[in-house]
Amino acid sequence: MLKRCVGIILYCCLSVQAMAALSLTEQRQQFLKAEKTLLSKGTFSQISDGLDSSYPLYFYLEYQWLSKHLSETKHIKQFLKKHQSRYSQRLKRKWLNRLYKQQRWNDFVTHFNGAKSTSMQCRYQWANYQRNHKTQALKATRQIWLSGKSLPNDCNSLLQVFKKSKYLTQDLIWQRFKLAIKSREKKLAIFLSKTLTNKQRQKHAKFWLKLLKNPKFLVKKGSLSKVSRSQQAEMMVYAMRRLVNQDVDKAANIWQQRRGAFKLTASQINTIERSIALQYTFNKSPKANKYFKRLTHLDKTSRTWSVRAALLAEDWRLVQKRLKQLTKEEQEENRWQYWQARTFFKLGKQDKAILIFKKLASQRSYYGFIAADFLQQKYALNNSPIKVDAEKLKQLLKSDDFLIMQEFMAIEKTKTAQLYWWSALKKLKQPQLLIAAKIAQTWGWDKQAMIAVARAKHWNDVDLRFPMNFVNEIKQNAKNKALAEPIIYGLIRRESMFDELAKSPVGALGLMQVMPQTGKQIAKAMKLKKHSSKQLLKASLNINFGSFYYKQMLDKFDSHFALAAAAYNAGPHRVKRWLSQDVAMAADIWVESIPYKETREYVAAVLTYALIYQQKLTEKNMRMSFFLKDIKIRQDILK
Repeated sequence: MLKRCVGIILYCCLSVQAMAALSLTEQRQQFLKAEKTLLSKGTFSQISDGLDSSYPLYFYLEYQWLSKHLSETKHIKQFLKKHQSRYSQRLKRKWLNRLYKQQRWNDFVTHFNGAKSTSMQCRYQWANYQRNHKTQALKATRQIWLSGKSLPNDCNSLLQVFKKSKYLTQDLIWQRFKLAIKSREKKLAIFLSKTLTNKQRQKHAKFWLKLLKNPKFLVKKGSLSKVSRSQQAEMMVYAMRRLVNQDVDKAANIWQQRRGAFKLTASQINTIERSIALQYTFNKSPKANKYFKRLTHLDKTSRTWSVRAALLAEDWRLVQKRLKQLTKEEQEENRWQYWQARTFFKLGKQDKAILIFKKLASQRSYYGFIAADFLQQKYALNNSPIKVDAEKLKQLLKSDDFLIMQEFMAIEKTKTAQLYWWSALKKLKQPQLLIAAKIAQTWGWDKQAMIAVARAKHWNDVDLRFPMNFVNEIKQNAKNKALAEPIIYGLIRRESMFDELAKSPVGALGLMQVMPQTGKQIAKAMKLKKHSSKQLLKASLNINFGSFYYKQMLDKFDSHFALAAAAYNAGPHRVKRWLSQDVAMAADIWVESIPYKETREYVAAVLTYALIYQQKLTEKNMRMSFFLKDIKIRQDILK
């Protein structure tokens, strides 16, 4: 009903103008004609002749023309003052680049957009320096200088004058040297060490560089005898943290042998033992608890991982003790409420456990569904569709930003409309975000709709948040791969939010975020022809490959859904590493103790989404307990 309502309103918004002698149609034709002549010579008024400035995409033509005529300073200033969108920001960046190259320092500083990139910060301070604000620029450069990484070329001119100034002190060089060591930037550290003039620091730098190359250097007795006490302690902390990551058992032995050789503060001792405790927990080793007990200070990370270490040991009294160490806010989180209920149940306090399980089971969540299984209850979907006022819907559709998006779609620039959406969304408050989400839903922009409701913190429009798209492709692949349809839906929902053209920063593509290299391996395994990255973005091929890969992981890990989901996200090699114990383990504990937060949340989300889709598909054959059966590790899995 809502879709029909939005369609009628949208038609009215567009057709009222069109009825006036087809002026909107003519404006579109004129706009498209003007776009084709952008590369020809002429002023903007000549290019846009006949196009009404009230036409929604008039600004876009301006943007395109100004992007090619960056010398039009007055026109650009007027445009930037009038328009606030992704295109004004893009034009500003291009214009600022031109101003900088032309050494128009005053204009550059006046219109600098406060960009946080190091390159732009260096440009800004260099422009200030050239405007004779030298002291101000050089003082600001101190913060830019203090980086453990090499600075971009845009900083070269600024750094040349900074190095000759009184503001670059030996203390600053030493601080940056230490940052480079911690960032493992060997070349930068060596370069900085050569600029040190203090003989003691030069000597210390040599030892730091030895530790950078090989942290086991400190194992030798007397290896740091020529280093000051304070530097010895700092080097010990640095080297131990490196060694812990390499081999925690060896590091723990070295720590026991060498800890008395250095005068460490209580904080430094705590830092080293915290690293050991965490790494042992990541390795699912019972040795972790010994080190957690010795910590004198618990930050959030060590508090929460100390609970997980106790869970891995299945020491429920220790779990109870560690849960009490969490802050009140942490204790109220669903995660720790669930583990509190599990602990109560294990300690024979069933009544207290059931009270918490009932509260959790009323929620549509990972822990809610596990609790519902414990109570043998139905899953709570809590579906509450967003209700939109027709008048407010009409107002938003008539707003400038939404008229612009509608016009982009009318001239078949849907991708451009979707890109514009993100800048438009930033201007909306909570009630408008909900209306925008429903509009996006009717336009078939499911990802945009989901993100809008997430920003509005509205979670209960289940149909909007869990759309049923690519039904035929999913059904066919589920049948061919012997997979349950809800699992494929759950993977797609988590991976791409049903964005067929999704591309991740690391190069994963499409609905199921298949890496191109993985796609080649899958194609070879399936005996299919070679494909391009563009073809991999197509739903049919992407779902085929993604579902095939998940089935591979399912077969590899003994049909365990949680392990397969973890392998899909983090890779099977990591999952094998997390299965290093030759013992059975409760799956909820295993998921809780996944070292990577991203994978931990990924597994919980995929399994939860699959069960939500199961309800939407009116299937009832799977439960969370089915996904989370105990993990019985076989040696052939670990090979």
